[in-house]
Amino acid sequence: MDDNTRRAANRALFGSVLDTISAGEFDRLAEFMTDDLVFDLPYGPDFIPNPIEGLEQWNQMQLMMFKLFSSFVLELGEVHECLDPDEIVVEYRSNAVVARNGNAYCNRYIGVVRFRDGKISHWREFHNPQATDVL
Repeated sequence: MDDNTRRAANRALFGSVLDTISAGEFDRLAEFMTDDLVFDLPYGPDFIPNPIEGLEQWNQMQLMMFKLFSSFVLELGEVHECLDPDEIVVEYRSNAVVARNGNAYCNRYIGVVRFRDGKISHWREFHNPQATDVL
């Protein structure tokens, strides 16, 4: 597969991840990740280990986190391709509702995402930590 084809496939895969989250199909997210996934959330809450290493640990975390919301929709913004066809920088936004209090949760993200063999192997996500005050 040439570099442009790989870039397009990786971009589509990340789009599928956002679509899966928006559809509330959180139990399917592990299908898009490698077994040795590293998820890094530099501005994440103290109760989440950082980074999270391994698919099982990440899957447990994301299933727990999405239970905090009655809906969670992500919209893809800009995609910045890198020299390495297996890396992209993505901008995206959330529009969600907090389950326990009905508060709107809207945030902006920048993700640095690496792929291997058609799956996400490393995901570093930067978000506005002040937006989480509504939780």
